[in-house]
Amino acid sequence: MGNGVIGMEENGGEDNNLVNFPNFSYITTLKYITVNADNTISTDIVESKPDDFNSRRGFYRSFYEDFPEKTSCKVIINDVSIKTNLKDSYEIYFNGGQLQKAFSLQTFTRNVSDPNTRAQLGYTPPSLGGGGAVSFVSATGTTDNLGADINFYNDNLIRNFYTGSTRRILGPNTKLADVQYFLTDYGTYRDNSSYIGDKRLFTSFCTQSGTPSDPSTGNEFEPIRTVSQDNLSASMDVARTKNLAELSSIEFNTVGGNFSNTLSFDFKDKFELNQGYNFSESISSPAREAFPPAFEAGTFMFSITEDATPSLLINLPKNDHLPDGIGRNGFVIVPDNLHPHVKKNLIHFLAKAGVSLDLDTIPALDTTFERLS
Repeated sequence: MGNGVIGMEENGGEDNNLVNFPNFSYITTLKYITVNADNTISTDIVESKPDDFNSRRGFYRSFYEDFPEKTSCKVIINDVSIKTNLKDSYEIYFNGGQLQKAFSLQTFTRNVSDPNTRAQLGYTPPSLGGGGAVSFVSATGTTDNLGADINFYNDNLIRNFYTGSTRRILGPNTKLADVQYFLTDYGTYRDNSSYIGDKRLFTSFCTQSGTPSDPSTGNEFEPIRTVSQDNLSASMDVARTKNLAELSSIEFNTVGGNFSNTLSFDFKDKFELNQGYNFSESISSPAREAFPPAFEAGTFMFSITEDATPSLLINLPKNDHLPDGIGRNGFVIVPDNLHPHVKKNLIHFLAKAGVSLDLDTIPALDTTFERLS
């Protein structure tokens, strides 16, 4: 049972706290209905309370089963008076909540003799076999010339895990090694938590797409789409992974390196960012190619999951497909693994569950597919 659609457009969407994926939307829910074998209805609702995550865990077990990433779902508006341009199905790119902006990071190298002179920082991408880290390596053997521009977007999120002063890692003299302590604190906080659903950290590889009216929100940074030929070399193929990898986003794991001349960002084992990208095995090549070519002067946007409201990130451009909104009766989200009996009698069961459909009569139960397993 859907209760909201959060749309995203160029240079910002409806919620500036979220990483902006243009032409995507989060569809949200707090309740689902189950049709039992005897055609009765059960209802489950998320009742999240502070420090009590049992309700959320139980809801997500069914949520993940019905709406796995890389599958699809159908959105049905319950108000028949609402005009829509909805497609028959939408691909599910992420099912773990909403990605809230935490901070952005742009790396560079300084000229040791002239610290105010900056240049693109070379780095090694993850191995082509999958899994691994992005490593920043100093050509001079010290991290003193590895710099970073960092911006914070949500102090409440940061204060959950960082006990130091953010001023330490702000300003023109910020070193990448300083970022190490910040991210190490995050890892300790997440790994020692009894519930990590709302503590997962993600990294998006972004380009600067424009100049928003309020740059403090970070909406000028847009995750790179692997399906956009503008971001690819002429010899590269479009990569459609139908998950966050297609949006150049991946879950962050730890920060590593010896911190004398190397700093590494480690990611979860499921590494698909290299699909369709052009990699250089070494940073020594003058013509370094990073992730997609569009990231040569890009920015890392770090985000933390908010999963109190279960959400699906789908390829739905809200302004185009829902120009009149969702109406007064809400909407339903139908998984693609729905049983044929339920699909055949969807209106019947929704009405039985108390969903307002503006209908004069409720269709009788059709048992044609009832016994299909």
